[in-house]
Amino acid sequence: MRYMSYALAFAAVVVFAAPASAQDYTVLTAPGDPVIGVPDDGDWPGGEHPGLAIDQDLGTKYLHFKGDFDPDPGTGGTGIRVTPSGGRLVVKALNFAAANDVPARDPIQFRLSGSNGSLEDGPYTVIAEGMIEDFAQSDPWPRDSWISAPIEIENFQAYDHYEILFTEIRDAPATNSMQIAEIELLTDGSTPWRIEPAGRLVQAGSTVTLEGEL
Repeated sequence: MRYMSYALAFAAVVVFAAPASAQDYTVLTAPGDPVIGVPDDGDWPGGEHPGLAIDQDLGTKYLHFKGDFDPDPGTGGTGIRVTPSGGRLVVKALNFAAANDVPARDPIQFRLSGSNGSLEDGPYTVIAEGMIEDFAQSDPWPRDSWISAPIEIENFQAYDHYEILFTEIRDAPATNSMQIAEIELLTDGSTPWRIEPAGRLVQAGSTVTLEGEL
């Protein structure tokens, strides 16, 4: 026999509508948040360091020379680790902006991970991975510009630190590095779910109680 009973108590109105543009989200990171390169080996120009990936300025960029995928075997890609100042909210989408030159350096695959350990050492848990379709088109994406829409992900957990790795670039044989103008971790304000004793699933003022055989 299969049965389930639900006890619901909501402290806020829940709207089941997926945001469609970057303006419908809040950016979790801000200029000056703690950020390190991955790998954190200083293999970038002094004026194109990891912090410039979150400075909210399309006129700057982050470039890593390991990004031509003569890669660091410990990471399989290049990117950043960051501790957002925007609060412990769930990342629901990612936004990327192409840098000023050399489309061959544009990342076309990403992997997002989170950690509640340390920024430097994690450990990191994979949240989502996929393609940056706009950067992978046959024609290069316009320089110094955002992708057409944020990449939405399925995620219900929040973390203290995040790692964004780029595991493939547009044309590795033609270049010597990966570059990105901007990276945004976006939230719709969702708080993380947690499972409590007695099968209660809790999220910021709402409680779902699961009982019986599944």
